[in-house]
Amino acid sequence: MITADDNRIPIPNVLERSLEQIRLQYRNNPTILGYRLRVANSLDNAYGPDNGVGGVGTFALIDVPRGAEFVSKDFRQSKRFLTGETTRGQTRLVFNPNEYFGLSPVVPPDGQLWFVRTQVRTQASPAFPAVANNLNQSDILIIRTPTFQSVPRPALTLYGTAPNLPTAVPGLPAPQEAMTFHVPNFGDAMLLTNHGPGQLFYAMGYNIPLARLDANQTISHSSGMKDEIVLCAPASNPNFSLLISTVTGVR
Repeated sequence: MITADDNRIPIPNVLERSLEQIRLQYRNNPTILGYRLRVANSLDNAYGPDNGVGGVGTFALIDVPRGAEFVSKDFRQSKRFLTGETTRGQTRLVFNPNEYFGLSPVVPPDGQLWFVRTQVRTQASPAFPAVANNLNQSDILIIRTPTFQSVPRPALTLYGTAPNLPTAVPGLPAPQEAMTFHVPNFGDAMLLTNHGPGQLFYAMGYNIPLARLDANQTISHSSGMKDEIVLCAPASNPNFSLLISTVTGVR
């Protein structure tokens, strides 16, 4: 895995999300040779079939070499991507989501949330992984809809299935294959419900100790949350609902 601080594959910064436009940025890492952007239309599909979740998995959308700028056909033809910005030390992607809608059942249209993950080629492993799984993809990044920020404190609703990880222990950080996702902007207030069956473990960040939420219970958190949510279960695949309010910030 990659980054120096916590050894995870990087997720991109969202530079812009507007109607028919997503603009993403990776800060270059000298050990990375290229980035592969993968996408799904739900949390479960972004996680995939492993550990009882039963999702379809992500679809490989765009490959870009380190230091390059990928521009989709729509933007090349319209020249809308020309900004004059300095991109030294960065890898960028700009595309119209509707150009890719229909390539796979899990590729969402422009008007929906995008659930994206990254794979990388490195000096140690110069080819992209042949099969995507939760050990060779980044955390899930949820990219907002074009109208998401039309109100000052937009709220987000999510539903999913927690992976069954028998080695998960409350009071310790989650195993590597936990479902870890980042919400648009930054999370603030949260309402998390465990629909069962069984216990749901959750944490507000990578390497943060897991807490326990029993079946058919809800936890309400009013403020002070980060944008990173980690979920798993020790002996089952409980379904969960999440209502979260967000605040604007630079990712």
